[in-house]
Amino acid sequence: MSCIQIAGRDITYTVSYKRRKTIQIKIISENSLAVTAPLKIPRPEIERILFSKSSWIIQKIHQYQQLVENPVNKSISHGATLLYQGFPHILIFENAEVHTPVVLLESGTIRLLHRAQQINLIPELLKTWYKQQAATLLAEHTAEWSRKTGLKPKHIVIKEQKTRWGSCSSLGNINFNWRIIMAPSDVMDYLIVHELCHLKVPNHSHDFWKLVAFFLPNFKDSRDWLKRNGGLLFKTM
Repeated sequence: MSCIQIAGRDITYTVSYKRRKTIQIKIISENSLAVTAPLKIPRPEIERILFSKSSWIIQKIHQYQQLVENPVNKSISHGATLLYQGFPHILIFENAEVHTPVVLLESGTIRLLHRAQQINLIPELLKTWYKQQAATLLAEHTAEWSRKTGLKPKHIVIKEQKTRWGSCSSLGNINFNWRIIMAPSDVMDYLIVHELCHLKVPNHSHDFWKLVAFFLPNFKDSRDWLKRNGGLLFKTM
């Protein structure tokens, strides 16, 4: 681990090497970075690039700090706040005589009915419930957008993905990250249209974005929301 000073802040960083053409910088904490660099690139060159990107690094660190401090999606506990379709919901734990824990979506709340001895099951139960909700809504919205666009996937798969919101395979299958169910409905629709358009244009060329804009003229608003707030959706579960 090495250390550099950027804007008066001591920042440590680690470097891993892979077969790639450019350097990738990932914010790990408010004082540390993870750098993925091309093979054989000298350490002075890496630091030169880090210094050249100092404004971007400080900006991302501030965003990271805001993410950590944001109370939304911070924990799975009674009274915590979780996002569902873009709206904050209060998480309520309620003892009840139920055989298995039950999740109830109500106005502004997500209620979990459970026996006292089932409290340890709640995090996994809640995650399963989110996945089920995502599977249902993504299937419904994808079918609707398939009719509108004329682009139909062969299969839809709901996945646990750490860095991607969705993907489209060469076989015509579309994968969605279940966490998108926490985002506003129009953001979820943007993801769906994005992946559907990849069935026709398998890259991010000008033609691809032109096609997305044809179906969603304001798609940049949703894309920007995901860039700004995507980290919130990964904070729990």
